[in-house]
Amino acid sequence: MTMRNSRPALALLTGMAACAVPTSIYAQEAERYNFDLPAQDLGDALLSVAAKAGWELYAPAEDLTGISSPQLRGKYTVEQAIERLLRGTNLVARFDDRAVIIRGRSTAATASEQQSSEAIIVTGTRIEGAPPAAPVIRISSEDIRNAGQSDLGEVARSLPQNFGGGQNPGVGSGQGNFNENVNVNGASTFNLRGVGSNATLTLLNGNRFSYTGTSSVVDVSAIPVSAVERVEIVADGASAIYGADAVAGVVNILLRKDYEGVSTSGRIGGSTDGGNFQQQYNILGGAKWSSGGFLATYDYFENDAIFAGDRAYTRANNPDSSSYPALHRHSLLLSGHQELSSSLNFQADIIYKRGAMRSVRGIFVDRPISARGLDVHTKFESFGVAPVMEVELGGDWRARIAGFYGTDTTDGVTRSFTNGVETPIYRRYANRNLALEAGLQGPIVELPAGDLRLAIGGGVRGNRFTVAVAGTNYAASRKNSFAYGEVFVPLASPAQNIAFLHRASLTAAVRWEDYSDSGSIVIPKLGVLYEPAEELTLGLSWGRSFKMPTLKQQYDGYSAVLLPIVGYGDQFPAGTNYLYLVGSDPDMKPERSENWTFSATFRPSARLEIVTSFFRIDYRGRVAPPFGSPIGVLTNPLYADLMTNNPSAAMLEGLIAGASEPLQNATSGSYSPANVIVLVDGRDRNIARQRYEGVDLSLRYHAPLGGGRSLTATASASWLDSRQTLLPGLPTTDLSGNIFNPPHFRARGGVSYDSENFTLSSFINYAGGVTDRRRAVPAEISPVATFDLTGRYRLGDLAEISISALNLFNAKPDAIYVASAGDTAFDSTNYSPVGRFVGVTIRRDW
Repeated sequence: MTMRNSRPALALLTGMAACAVPTSIYAQEAERYNFDLPAQDLGDALLSVAAKAGWELYAPAEDLTGISSPQLRGKYTVEQAIERLLRGTNLVARFDDRAVIIRGRSTAATASEQQSSEAIIVTGTRIEGAPPAAPVIRISSEDIRNAGQSDLGEVARSLPQNFGGGQNPGVGSGQGNFNENVNVNGASTFNLRGVGSNATLTLLNGNRFSYTGTSSVVDVSAIPVSAVERVEIVADGASAIYGADAVAGVVNILLRKDYEGVSTSGRIGGSTDGGNFQQQYNILGGAKWSSGGFLATYDYFENDAIFAGDRAYTRANNPDSSSYPALHRHSLLLSGHQELSSSLNFQADIIYKRGAMRSVRGIFVDRPISARGLDVHTKFESFGVAPVMEVELGGDWRARIAGFYGTDTTDGVTRSFTNGVETPIYRRYANRNLALEAGLQGPIVELPAGDLRLAIGGGVRGNRFTVAVAGTNYAASRKNSFAYGEVFVPLASPAQNIAFLHRASLTAAVRWEDYSDSGSIVIPKLGVLYEPAEELTLGLSWGRSFKMPTLKQQYDGYSAVLLPIVGYGDQFPAGTNYLYLVGSDPDMKPERSENWTFSATFRPSARLEIVTSFFRIDYRGRVAPPFGSPIGVLTNPLYADLMTNNPSAAMLEGLIAGASEPLQNATSGSYSPANVIVLVDGRDRNIARQRYEGVDLSLRYHAPLGGGRSLTATASASWLDSRQTLLPGLPTTDLSGNIFNPPHFRARGGVSYDSENFTLSSFINYAGGVTDRRRAVPAEISPVATFDLTGRYRLGDLAEISISALNLFNAKPDAIYVASAGDTAFDSTNYSPVGRFVGVTIRRDW
């Protein structure tokens, strides 16, 4: 039998950590576990059983395709549970040293043959069986329930590797860079390493979905958590694999498959300090048949606002201002697949979301908002459909053709009050995304350690962004075509029995992309995995990534401001002016990065796994303004390249005519080209260099207690150092550890006790302190540590009741200095105003 024939097409690594760390859990073979699995796809059921016990599962995809499993409830050993799932099929299981190998009865493979194959990781590679060199963080649906989390936005914000700033509903006004920390429409996004939401690529079942708001990000709160099987995260540059936006990493949200039955749930809760009363109702239904399956879920979520008057640390704000907006949303998700023939499969995912958000802001503490303030009403709606066709070509080669069409619209009106007079300001942001991609993968040649495999493909994408805000109207579009190739080379396998070379492999990828507004770019990626022994895995990943400026950053237009030259003594003639340009520049180029990740996974015993990694991101050409204010720049030699002395009248007229609005005259006189002696170009451009480096550490310890009971301890921590240089010659300044940027250290750890009918989980979350350097004397902002407790009790077949107390001891953030009462009075990018939250969830499977 050749290596190719014995190689499994699917190998599932188990052990999904509650704190989202990549691990495997091991249990005694005779241990009995409590299972409560619905009828579903056989592969998903087998994965759940193996994950429960911490076993590795090896199974060929062709043997599992189209097979459904029966419902599994009760206490069983792993062997008993798997044998029950396989009853009535032509499959047989072989058990060997905490591993289960499943094959058709006529082609059952030996354990040594199966163990020589590579495990398939869905995220981070285009090739089945090619594990990425960087660690994969996995969060299962069980982890989400144990944490008491209601949507994927909460999941993202709980990760130590993620930064709460970006496009998130809790980000308040006046919180740093408007291009990064915004709250346009209540969307929630991932923001790995704090590089920016735009620099983290989010996928649904491996497919891109529609951008939302003003950024090139995906709203993960639109995806109901009841439909999610797991979330996989690779915090490593992946543009060579997936294209633009994957500078800090990629997040892949994987949906349930072949769910059968109906499940309903309801959740209510609120913050004990006031505000944030939440309601959430969900119904999930699915059906399956011999050649396919279908899943549908509807989710309704609503929360009340949190007002400044409800919290002591926001006394500097108007008490009627909202520290967290009022939100409601309806989400619908449909997912299905159908086998059209023995070699042709079709699947599609559809998501739809609509809802509304309201936030209010008072400009003064002691005046009503209706006298001087803002009342912001926003409506949003998004739709996306991603069809996929998969074709078996023979010889273990397969092709995949995927498409996507999606829209996202944000409409709103800001009721602006000045001395009691209301002025409505209307706004509309609309995104449309269209994509088509085709690829194929398979083995090229059989090597002693396994198959050398190749993936190649290409496609086209188009984005369109339309803006209508306060009289400013424009439509910008971008098209790009791309091609990629990836190769996986196995260098050593356990079957070869080589001393100090248990397993080794090499992966290499290259990608070409061509953009309609910025030309072509080619980026490579390399990865090496080395296992000197079964207990230790070392990984090294290097690659280049890139990110395009958002269409808003590039095409939002600029303003021309006429300013008097004052404060420079007699260096300039009296009464002269300068023209200051501020805003976007259509000549921006892609932002580029170089990423390094070194990781080590250590399994010293059957119950413990430790994962650590060192990462570094060298990010160049970031889009940013060259300075925060034009004050003082006229005589600073560092900005000489941004100055044009004695500009001609024709140049001035052309720049003023090209502005997105009429000339803003901030002088006491009328505009005269003869009085403008300096042109200052302060428009956004590719100037900044940023460096991000740090260390991740995670561990998991699993202890079987007998009688179907177990105790699992988990911990995950991330230390980050990030710095920025805006222009050559300017000093390097710290990002991490400063206000509105990630703290240097974040951590999350917990313990979960599981028995037949009861699960109790507790977690400690730590967000380090930051420094406020906006004034002459820096101010230290204290770290915040919160304690979460969630208990789940199963009433047999009747229902499951879950009670969560998040931030049980009601830890609070420090108040910060604000220039006006309209700016949020705490660092909302790092700390939450929710406080102690108590919620109750009831779920029933019908």
